[in-house]
Amino acid sequence: MNAKALQKLLAPEVAREIRHIHWHDEIDSTNQEAIRKIQSGELDRALIIADCQTHGRGRRGREWISTAAGIYMSLVWPVQGSSAELQGLSLVTALSVKSAMQESGINGLKLKWPNDVLHEGSKLAGILLELQSGSWGLCLVIGIGVNICLDQAAQDKIDRPATGINSIAGSHVDKNAIIAAMLDTLVTNVWRFEADGFGQYQEEWNRSDYFYNKSVIIHRGKSQIRGRSEGVDGSGALILQTANGLELITGGEVFPTVREIAAGS
Repeated sequence: MNAKALQKLLAPEVAREIRHIHWHDEIDSTNQEAIRKIQSGELDRALIIADCQTHGRGRRGREWISTAAGIYMSLVWPVQGSSAELQGLSLVTALSVKSAMQESGINGLKLKWPNDVLHEGSKLAGILLELQSGSWGLCLVIGIGVNICLDQAAQDKIDRPATGINSIAGSHVDKNAIIAAMLDTLVTNVWRFEADGFGQYQEEWNRSDYFYNKSVIIHRGKSQIRGRSEGVDGSGALILQTANGLELITGGEVFPTVREIAAGS
């Protein structure tokens, strides 16, 4: 697959929007390459995609295992307004990935706040958004990693349950068609988000939330907070019912409590 072939698979309005596609056989990190392009003054909307990453990154500084059997891409997207308005975009990206997967026949998917795609509790895809600012304004890097096929060696390197598209589908899938479907859905949803915010996605997210109405622990740095997840509000913040009342969570990572693990085992 190459950039020109991918352009032909995209919806015409999306292809016009993403005029620059940089396809690499191998790279350190598509997000890092996107940041380098922004810092060098390349501020147009562009896609960085790679067959393999040598230093893939996940949230909170984790390594993203990036074998050749996966999808690794980063979208450069100049934005207007303040960074505070972008909170819900991470959730919109996860919803976009889930929707595109379903269109490609990958079903039974759920979401983990704020940006993971799960299948039966195992991680299938993750999103890493990074904001760059300068005298030119704000530019967002939307990074997406999707597992296609995880062999045992890759599984052994991952510190939590993970799965791949081929395992779910039971057969090999058309990687290029999935990439195009994700881009078409993501760009359309980013346009909608820019016009009307996250509120229009609130109900869809809550229907897809793996931990909705479940007991969870939120890890925030060295602190933890326990409660029952009640979905997200109109900005994308997680609503947590705690012993002291409702609390809105805008950062952190969600984990099941021992009770929920036992219930799901």
